[in-house]
Amino acid sequence: MIYETIDLYEQLRLPRGGEKGGRVTSFRHADLTEMGQKHIRPALLIIPGGGYGMISQREAEPVAARYFAEGFDCFVLDYAVAPACYPTQLLQAGMAMLWLRRNAQAFSLGKIGVVGFSAGGHLAGCVSYLWRDEALMRAFGEECAAIRPDASVLCYPVVTCVPPTHGDSFRNFCGGKVPPEAYSLEKHVPQDAPPAFLWATTPDDCVPVENALALYNALRRAGVPAEMHLFEEGWHGLSTCDAETNDTPLPAFMARDSAWLPLSVAFLRAHGFILMSQPRG
Repeated sequence: MIYETIDLYEQLRLPRGGEKGGRVTSFRHADLTEMGQKHIRPALLIIPGGGYGMISQREAEPVAARYFAEGFDCFVLDYAVAPACYPTQLLQAGMAMLWLRRNAQAFSLGKIGVVGFSAGGHLAGCVSYLWRDEALMRAFGEECAAIRPDASVLCYPVVTCVPPTHGDSFRNFCGGKVPPEAYSLEKHVPQDAPPAFLWATTPDDCVPVENALALYNALRRAGVPAEMHLFEEGWHGLSTCDAETNDTPLPAFMARDSAWLPLSVAFLRAHGFILMSQPRG
């Protein structure tokens, strides 16, 4: 495994200006040079949640490890949190996607997707639906098209500013600088949005399931390929639904809820996130 932390501001030659975050930790497969062919791997940018007030450790490395085992190269985003607000988090997520696109050939990457949890699901949704945002356009111009992921996996995501929702996420993200409606995802799904996989638990009392439902309905109206799974039992922040990310003993329903991850892998593979090979030059 190639494990390293990358400063996006340094890589993209942008002034940091005192901003926190803006780094990715990579979990890449090493090139097995004894083989006659070189692998081209699908990649995922993983964005943990935390209400834009902190970064959840449980939704970072443990998630990357699971997808890594399925053949994905994974990159976990460490982004700024409150008191930082718009456009900082959006710019940092956009920087991460641009850095991956620019290095796709060097890293032997194929399709590049995004996986987001809770408020990280909102940020993943922002790069999936709002890659033409004015802040991104000012910073990156026409290259913003490269920010759009090839697919998104949104896990119990914060979506809407309309109650019931997670108001703290919108307050922290917007910071009084932009209206929440402008970043309420279900209001801004374009027809050229990438395919989306969504999951949530029905009893979630932190980010109510109405968030995922609102986005799924918006995706359907826009004609965007979408798959959604709602689990009967569970709470907010289940992450990988195992003992690595939840206190034990695990309730019986975790075995069912944990199906979200292999289901998401199957969804991604159905949309071209597969291992490919090419002859060595």
